[in-house]
Amino acid sequence: MPPSGLHNPRIARSEIAVLAVLLVLYLSFLIHLSRRTGVTLDEPSHILSSILYWEGKDRLLPRDLPPLIKIVGGWAAATAHFPIVEESHPVWNTRHEWMISLDMMRRMKEDRIRDAFFQARLPLLVFPVATALLLWWWARQLYSPIAALLASAIFMLEPTALGHAVLFKNDHAAAFGFLLFWFMAWRYWKSPSATAALTLGFATAIGLLAKLSMLILIPLAVLCIGARCCRTPRTLPMHLGAATAICYTLALAACQFEVRWWMGVLPLPEQIAHGVGSLIGNVRSDNAVYLLGQRHGAGHPAYFLTATLVKAPEAILLLFLAGLPFAPLLAAPAALYFTAASLSSLQFGFRLILPCLPLAILVCAAALHRWRSNQWLAPTLLATLLAPLILHHPFYISYFNTVSGGPKNALRYLSDSNVDWGQDIRQLRHWMHRHNVTRMGVSYLGGDNPLAYLRPDQMHWIEPPFNEKGRQTLHYQPAPGLYAISANLLTGQFFDAAHRDFYKAFRALTPIDYAGYSIYIFRVP
Repeated sequence: MPPSGLHNPRIARSEIAVLAVLLVLYLSFLIHLSRRTGVTLDEPSHILSSILYWEGKDRLLPRDLPPLIKIVGGWAAATAHFPIVEESHPVWNTRHEWMISLDMMRRMKEDRIRDAFFQARLPLLVFPVATALLLWWWARQLYSPIAALLASAIFMLEPTALGHAVLFKNDHAAAFGFLLFWFMAWRYWKSPSATAALTLGFATAIGLLAKLSMLILIPLAVLCIGARCCRTPRTLPMHLGAATAICYTLALAACQFEVRWWMGVLPLPEQIAHGVGSLIGNVRSDNAVYLLGQRHGAGHPAYFLTATLVKAPEAILLLFLAGLPFAPLLAAPAALYFTAASLSSLQFGFRLILPCLPLAILVCAAALHRWRSNQWLAPTLLATLLAPLILHHPFYISYFNTVSGGPKNALRYLSDSNVDWGQDIRQLRHWMHRHNVTRMGVSYLGGDNPLAYLRPDQMHWIEPPFNEKGRQTLHYQPAPGLYAISANLLTGQFFDAAHRDFYKAFRALTPIDYAGYSIYIFRVP
């Protein structure tokens, strides 16, 4: 890692101008995608939870969403007029976010869905923009100005990150929190002080409030402060106390000062304590994933490695390998998170290791700094990253790199939110209009409302085998005609053992087309 200050001259106006243009273009494109991207699987439940949070009524199960995106986006969702029924309605007897949000979606038409979700999503764009800015600022203190600008641009142009940046989800909040923590840890290590310890505690709280798996940051912060204060042990109580106080106070305030007493002594923030319990329960349950054509009931150690190789752009993979010898310490936090995720059973998509991406790009920037004298470097890199964005616009959630064969070959490797998160039911309606199709069989898995886009006479609904009605047969036998099937239904990893081949007849066919790459179109002869 280059010593601090070696490549940190005064910021030129031209550099600020270039950065400002990049950020404006990035934000404008994110706003465009926010309106174009369909509703994903768990966005409705997250929005419902966030609205209830702002109303002081966030008590529904599973209560596993940390408070940060509720704080940032809940106010916008609360003013978007989502049709949430009164608590006297029978659906509230379930006391579950999924059931009540499903009822909410059934009451919404297309225009209202598009406008309400667009409004709710906008505040959360602050996280990817903040990550791009922080990435530039840190890279600039480590490397040359051109390497810092390119590092920020790489993050802005990474397709999977771009696709998930516009959703009402906490993946980008977690990526920002993780990057912020390590930046503040780096600053504290360079110049330990009570103020630096406070900022480290603040960053720890942001990470924890963004994603519950960031609990790992608490012992890491303690370890960082303890190791740095070993030569001056008198400062340890003050620094550790400052970091602990700010982290605990922010967590308690974000959880609306609701506490759960641990052993009758320590008051823990209630929402975080309950969420950790839910997370542990989820880890212990059957979390089936689909990898290389096989179902794995509790994840697989090679899942995220495979996802990285087939979904990350080739240019980023090559730059990371080139920069690794020059910045191995920057790769260590990403490797730690990547390893922990690979050993977990919660493996539902490349998005879950998004916190690794900014740190991996810092490693890429080390290679860019070494090659900064090459005048063709910047235009070649930007052209390489822009090409897939143009080719696959606007379907970046389903992006797979060129070497893997692209998104049309996705199910050879993965499914889940790598391919299909329920985001393309609106695209199915567009496909039917373009091809003058008046009726077809439809089987959809997602959080959107198919009846908001297709009339009952336009689709023959195929009930997935999640309930008694869908489980009446082991294998669906399609009649001749056109069918649209969600990718996650085709692979069958979410069904019970008897019904995993429910869509076997379609797996034997070659799709004739795709609706946004997540819904497969078949013609049964």
